Amino acid sequence: MRSLKALSRLYLAIPLTTFLASAQSHTLAFPGAEGFGATASGGRGQPVLTVTNLQDDGPGSFRDAASHSNATVVFAVSGVVHLKSNMELGSNLTIAGQTALSPGVTIADAKVSMTHANNIIIRYVRFRGGITESPKVSSLNLSDASHVMLDHLSIEWGRWDNIQTNGNNYSTIQNSIVGEGIVPQRFGCLCESDYLTLSHNLWIDNKSRNPKGKGHIQYVNNVVYNWGVDGYVGGHGAADHYADLIGNYFIKGPNSTDTFVGEFTKTDHIYQTGNYVDLDRNGRLDGRRTTDDDFRRVNADVVSEPFAKPEVPVRVDLASKMVQRVAQDAGDSLCRDSVDRKLVDELLSYGTKGALIADETEIGGLSLSGNSVPSPQDSDGDGIPDVWEHKRHLDPHNPADGQRIDPKSGYSNLEIYLNELAVTNQRIKPEPKVACIR
Repeated sequence: MRSLKALSRLYLAIPLTTFLASAQSHTLAFPGAEGFGATASGGRGQPVLTVTNLQDDGPGSFRDAASHSNATVVFAVSGVVHLKSNMELGSNLTIAGQTALSPGVTIADAKVSMTHANNIIIRYVRFRGGITESPKVSSLNLSDASHVMLDHLSIEWGRWDNIQTNGNNYSTIQNSIVGEGIVPQRFGCLCESDYLTLSHNLWIDNKSRNPKGKGHIQYVNNVVYNWGVDGYVGGHGAADHYADLIGNYFIKGPNSTDTFVGEFTKTDHIYQTGNYVDLDRNGRLDGRRTTDDDFRRVNADVVSEPFAKPEVPVRVDLASKMVQRVAQDAGDSLCRDSVDRKLVDELLSYGTKGALIADETEIGGLSLSGNSVPSPQDSDGDGIPDVWEHKRHLDPHNPADGQRIDPKSGYSNLEIYLNELAVTNQRIKPEPKVACIR
């Protein structure tokens, strides 16, 4: 079986020209996109729809903008959108939460679904269903969707699972926080998908299903903290299920059993390497490396080779270093709110803090409100502030130039701006500058 170091050498041995050829033939969703959903194009080159208020519905609302297909959604407001009912997303859609000023954007109180939709990119948004949801729904639903790229999301307070992906294929959830599932189930994700990448995520304060992996699951560099009954759960069904678990860290919290993986049957074919588990709750990160026997003891069929070979590989970080990286970067790390800061603080206690909750009222619920600070001037409504257009020699009075594709990068001018917001960890702010909540 290959070690994590051997896998790293394998990736490094691939010629640089191979990666360059791949990048030229398939533009990534954004720089840093990885795994099975990495080449989603979302609303690239399509018109911009701007969210201008926090209402549930109507012109300028999130519901009105994000239900359209063939568009990029940007935000001229920030705060909490309280949905009065579940909503469906369109296809060929980008939702660019990085455009919202402090305190960022939270979609609350109902389920957001992309059922039967395809080619979707969502970044830097919080989805929190909450106790007002119907009892058997999730905060974010990817069921029967395809080619979805989710990055830097906070997905919490789902009543059945925080996430459901039944029938999903060729998608990625990366750099996100999946936590605090609430009653009646308090689960992380029913991930019943073909070719789903889950990488560099924080799974925290979920009773079980971190995730439940059915189908074909690539599970790389995740941190699982304070599970209740189980950490990672097998598909345990009649059909064959395949999962690659590489470089993950399982850390027992105050509510955890010792069962960091479980509920497997011989139809669960598991490749595992470079994973660690810390079960002593002593306030230090000092876990041991997992063994094949850890998985065989819970009935998994341990295999010697990984199944996952996405067109865009997932980088593999050392598990010990990855925990700090996830703590710093997972969720809407551009503008962390008090809920996510609390969860990260629990993680960094390494076993001494954390709690499963019945619902969000136990921790004070949502406290964010709208932000009265105006967004930067965008004269032509193309999603790009005038100051940035002037700097790049674009015309701030011509909306068409935002959709124009740059032949060198393959991104539209709008995407170049959006990617710069994320890469530099800065949102363009008017004077006086407003600091993000961290």
